[in-house]
Amino acid sequence: MYMIYDIHVCPNMHTTIVFNMRIFQSNDFRRSIRRLSSFSQRSWYRKKMEGSSRQMKKRPPPSIFLKQLTADKYTTTLGSYCAWDRHVNLSPPDFVQEAPENDKHIYNYYDALQYILYETNYPETEDRSTDPRTSLPESGVSIVVLASPVECMAILLEGGRRCPGDMLLVMSKSWITMATSDIDPSMNCLYVHKGISFDTGGRTFIDVFDPPRRITYFMNFFTRAITDGQTGDGEELEVNLDCPMSSSLKLVRRTDDKMWTRLLMAEAGVAYPETLAFGYKIPYQYDIPNDARIKIVKFSSKEGINNVVQEEVLSFLNRLDQTVEKVVVKPSGIKWHGSVGVTYHSRQNSKSISEAATQLFQALDPGDGVLVDAFVGPSEEDNEMKDYSFRLRANVCRGPNNKPVTTTLICGVGKKNEPINGDNTEPQSLESTMLQWGLEHETERIIEAVTKGSEKLLERIISHEKTLTVAERGGVGAQTDVIGIDFFLSKRGDTYYPYGIEVNSHDCTINCQLYEFMNPHLSGQSVKPLVQTMIRRSQTYMVRGKTILVLNLGVKSKRFILDRAKQDKIKIILLDTVPEESAPEVSKYIQYDASDHTLDDQHADNIIQILKDQDINIDGCCTFWEDCGPLAAIISEKLDLYGAGVKGAKAAKKKSKTHQVLSLRTGDIPHFPRTYLYTEKSIHVEDETDLPGAVEQIGLPCMLKLEYGSSAVGVKLCHDLAECTKIFNGLRDHLTCEADHPGIGLGYGNSMVVMKVIKGTEHDVDLVIFERKLLAAYVSDNGPTRPGSFTETAACMPSCLRQDKLGQLITAAYQCCTEIGLENGVFNVEMKMTPTGPKLIEINARMGGFYNRHWILKCYGVDMVRYAFMIACGIKPIPPKNPPSCQIMGVMCVPSMHASAYNSQKFIDAVKELQRADDAIYTLIEDDLSYATAKTEEPICNVAICADNMAAAKSKLLSLCERMGITTEEYNVPHYVSQFR
Repeated sequence: MYMIYDIHVCPNMHTTIVFNMRIFQSNDFRRSIRRLSSFSQRSWYRKKMEGSSRQMKKRPPPSIFLKQLTADKYTTTLGSYCAWDRHVNLSPPDFVQEAPENDKHIYNYYDALQYILYETNYPETEDRSTDPRTSLPESGVSIVVLASPVECMAILLEGGRRCPGDMLLVMSKSWITMATSDIDPSMNCLYVHKGISFDTGGRTFIDVFDPPRRITYFMNFFTRAITDGQTGDGEELEVNLDCPMSSSLKLVRRTDDKMWTRLLMAEAGVAYPETLAFGYKIPYQYDIPNDARIKIVKFSSKEGINNVVQEEVLSFLNRLDQTVEKVVVKPSGIKWHGSVGVTYHSRQNSKSISEAATQLFQALDPGDGVLVDAFVGPSEEDNEMKDYSFRLRANVCRGPNNKPVTTTLICGVGKKNEPINGDNTEPQSLESTMLQWGLEHETERIIEAVTKGSEKLLERIISHEKTLTVAERGGVGAQTDVIGIDFFLSKRGDTYYPYGIEVNSHDCTINCQLYEFMNPHLSGQSVKPLVQTMIRRSQTYMVRGKTILVLNLGVKSKRFILDRAKQDKIKIILLDTVPEESAPEVSKYIQYDASDHTLDDQHADNIIQILKDQDINIDGCCTFWEDCGPLAAIISEKLDLYGAGVKGAKAAKKKSKTHQVLSLRTGDIPHFPRTYLYTEKSIHVEDETDLPGAVEQIGLPCMLKLEYGSSAVGVKLCHDLAECTKIFNGLRDHLTCEADHPGIGLGYGNSMVVMKVIKGTEHDVDLVIFERKLLAAYVSDNGPTRPGSFTETAACMPSCLRQDKLGQLITAAYQCCTEIGLENGVFNVEMKMTPTGPKLIEINARMGGFYNRHWILKCYGVDMVRYAFMIACGIKPIPPKNPPSCQIMGVMCVPSMHASAYNSQKFIDAVKELQRADDAIYTLIEDDLSYATAKTEEPICNVAICADNMAAAKSKLLSLCERMGITTEEYNVPHYVSQFR
């Protein structure tokens, strides 16, 4: 038994002291070591400072806080001094009549924050509450963490790095208001009026928001379970929310239920101790796998259970392997953490085990349980660590594409016969721990086993949550985004295996946080995917319910764009030429023929009038169809919406204009190379008489292509004027208007351009630009084209280029876009890397076509369709800075080589198999082959493979192409992928 005396100084820093004696049983001492206040020395510190050069400020805090601050084991922090200004405005917003009762702890929260910032070399919080923030964030993001900073500092600091000013710590429920949702009146939304904003460099600010900011992601630590009963102020704020949130109260009940997570371990193939459990008033059904070494006995009452417990314990002990010498009795439930209630017993003492289980059962709340486990730990071999054991904590976050990512593995070492947890151990790396036990040769295997097992476990949780109703999840936006899993190592035969012990919900990051503070070079590592998920879910929430005008969807293969809009609950107003009965399902379809793009200004006025007549208000306008780029820009400009920019869209659509504009950018740029360096000569050709002069200026050989063309349709290499003239006339005769080959720019005319041949490797750069600023860039490499054709053959992502060459390419692509006047959007730039650096081929002022979107989503977890929608609505994307998750390599199929194979049953069956596979991407590009000729063909589809590295991707792709009949004597796939290395 311990008697703890708390000594508190009142907030005005005078010497009034309040004593509070509390009596703890040994197991209740768990968090007091870390969190009990030691403010008794502050009075001494104040007196000492009176004689120093530093003067303590005497201004009293707001009158609402002129009362005793009673410390608590959750709210306070162990410290012996106060080196910061406590006279800051932490009072509720002005409209709040009375401060909540639990605001008495708010200065303890603030002291904890300042103590952390001070000793980790971050700036002291600046109080800006007298200067309200009046503008809403460009990103639309307002992530609110309702908590004391003690549990979540790693999350807050990483949020400051990734979304500066948009990660907010809220320390009182009075800083938040609830309102009826405008998305769904049956639900609620939250607004934050005051918070502590986290910015770059660890800077923090006390801010007042006027108007208040809509909360786009809510993480609630103010529950009675997390705060050890101190406050449940956040629980009422979770009711029926429309916004994304971290684990709700109802989901926490499941993830903190050791009985339920043991069953998930069994399903996921994670080793766990043999388990006997007694559940009290369990509200849901446990589905126990047939081969699980788990038995759960349910009780609806605490009375008359002794005999059943004794019988079940005896039966359990008889089932145990003879090597098991000890048994652990522990509680399960949301309030049981930090090893509270955990006891160890000899296997031979069944009476002690039964009594411990029965006594613990009496302290349970409905939904809780008692577990009787086989003890697991390192073997008692004769070495210096034989009296010790260690807990291994795996931190797992929901990452891109909802894939679990294990971020951190840390250990805590303690006595073998005593509970080991994060409160009574110092965090250290798994590598160091394995070295202590002489198991360094096993480290790689253990890391792989723990990582895979942890990720499978979160996968099981995610899959299970998909089966729950909104009510069962605790909200439409409630899901588990982070867990901590505790493992112990134990021998099975001669080999050590990690055994899963328990799962912890979103209050699981504090030990990783401590480890990162001790190892600053790792700052944010444990929560990076979590913060990225917070941002992604926030921005998806902000675009929900928006109405966007999409101009011409184009071919059927682009229907995935509408799928994304539907998933994100975006209302699409689709304008296209097809009859209404053939149109896809959208919020509103408008049939309108805008194919004559020489009349785009008139079309824009007509379309705007149609919207007005039909009382349609739009939040944005965009297109994924090459020819509609300028029209979308004109409409956006006329309606004062975010768009690509009319000047830039028109320049990008006309190839000779693009190069002409860039060739004039010869002035110095202090931070980038001169832009003209990226261009080569190009000359517009209207008729045959223009050819001799153009060819003379460009030189031979030269390139001849459609001025407004796309997809390399009609692009030809010319070796002399006669050949150039013949090709020119042939293309002019074959391609006269839009109906001859829809979507390749013929709506602007069939004039052509003569360009210089550029030698080098070809690359695509897909850019995300907002208000002329580069937010993200993704580079892919293209293989060599077939002789006589410039249709793409093969590609890979990420690029094989060295980092400095990637920097050149991305910078060049970005400069070319902004210098011609592109302002906002998702753009695709085709470039070549020559011996002297990057050279521009052309700019597509829309999202990259073909496979680009699918590859970027798979490789980087970024959906360019979503970003295009967000930017159209004026929302600045915050792309994750993820390393590539895989290596992708793919090959094109073209009509002249693969029409027969494409229509074969063998090919169709292979495609179905690819669509089910996780390591393959099949992209349909154009299934209408009626427009394809030897002169003007486009790819039919792309077949791609994902692997861990370049060699594996290439090997798998070559094998696949052989099986599908893609590789032929005339279509040499091994050659097309040969430069990817």
